[in-house]
Amino acid sequence: MTDSKTATPNPHDDISTADTSHNQSVDIPLWKRVWRHSLTQMMILSVQSFCGPAMADAITGLGGGGLATPQISNIFNAINYAMLALVCFLGGPIVNKLGVKWALVLGAMTFPIQGSAYYCNSKFGNQWYLILSGAISGIGTGCWYVAEAGAIMTLAPTGARGKYLALWIVARNLGQLVGGAINLSKNYEKGTSGSVTPDTYVAFLIIECIALPFALLITPFERVIRSDGTRIVTAETLSTKMEVRRIAKTMTSKLIVLSCLWAFCGTWSTYLGTYFSVRARALSSLISPFFCIIGCFGLGFILDSKYLGQRRRAQIGLYTVVILNVGVYIWSIIMQTKFKRHNPGHIDWDDSLYPSSFLPYFFVQTTGPLSQSYMYWLLSSFATDAQENVRNGAAFRCIEAVGQAIAYGMNTQTESNPLVGFCVTFGLLGAAIIPMAILVNTTPNRIPADVIAEEQDAAINKTDNVEHVSTA
Repeated sequence: MTDSKTATPNPHDDISTADTSHNQSVDIPLWKRVWRHSLTQMMILSVQSFCGPAMADAITGLGGGGLATPQISNIFNAINYAMLALVCFLGGPIVNKLGVKWALVLGAMTFPIQGSAYYCNSKFGNQWYLILSGAISGIGTGCWYVAEAGAIMTLAPTGARGKYLALWIVARNLGQLVGGAINLSKNYEKGTSGSVTPDTYVAFLIIECIALPFALLITPFERVIRSDGTRIVTAETLSTKMEVRRIAKTMTSKLIVLSCLWAFCGTWSTYLGTYFSVRARALSSLISPFFCIIGCFGLGFILDSKYLGQRRRAQIGLYTVVILNVGVYIWSIIMQTKFKRHNPGHIDWDDSLYPSSFLPYFFVQTTGPLSQSYMYWLLSSFATDAQENVRNGAAFRCIEAVGQAIAYGMNTQTESNPLVGFCVTFGLLGAAIIPMAILVNTTPNRIPADVIAEEQDAAINKTDNVEHVSTA
């Protein structure tokens, strides 16, 4: 296969078969057309996201990581993200060899390991298994993350990418709602600190197991039926050596180099745990996802606007996300500077200080998902085929994981002063703006994969017409 920027597979190869399958979609049973529909596939992927990463967030949000000390919990997360980074770096070759479906299956099989570790830690106090599970689940989840990133950037029809990504990001962030609801049910009375029983982690473990059968329902890209009738462009399978070369080339590409600081930014803070009471933290975790839903779908409608070119939408999306992030971080830093001068103790929801101090956290839980959703939309705007989406997603996820690993490592040292994490993140955000602006201003007005698909379809139709005329 030639360079991804010029790759145009033979129209009479697998792509022609995919095209024929789409033309004959009326002959496919209704249930199979519904199953293969791009929206159905995105929903199946979103369910997996809820059962896996979202449940991991929910458990973390319960506090202490299954009665583990904050330090042990941060060590677990640091190891987990370190393994994620390593696997994501090699994820492009792995996923393109296995196929997206089987990479998702492999990753889903490791989700329950994390839940079982929290259960064992809560029941028997063996924190060594919790730390070990961080490495094991990091490997499996890393493989799943790369496949997921490639899928979310590939499945959606061009005019609905923003809304599809909003659906995914909302499912991804509903975990804290579950964790908040459980926590609030045990700590709704003022002054109480209800513990999380081992049975609670059994419930999480069961939900994590549900991801596997949904992973088995994923269909290969070439069989996906998009709502607008377009098909997904796929490339030929490369050798392992070529795939390794491609991922190395991707890591040094303009797309990844200019977006790496953006990927590196994370929510480095123990703000909620430091300044709020147990029941206030539970309530905060419960209500934060609701505005996330509104914000993500709102951004999705902007990014899917039919009245603006793709580059203009990319620019407006960047302005929106940056302005919201800057406002929230300035507000957060001001509040934490006040807290450092006059420690408010543990703020409860009936305190007069609660609204002004909680709102920064509330909006951070929205601007973070908004930033992530926007970035995957932008990455998908440059792709020439599904395999390149996998490589780009793997590279971006690798950098994200490195940032999160460092963040949790920092939290083990700066738990008493969350202002440090916010200032570092704010600085990274400021440094990322100029490279991101340069990248956004080079966004193509059409997705290269769409252009390639049209050229291939035109070549197929021309060949068919010539053969028809010669036969006649």
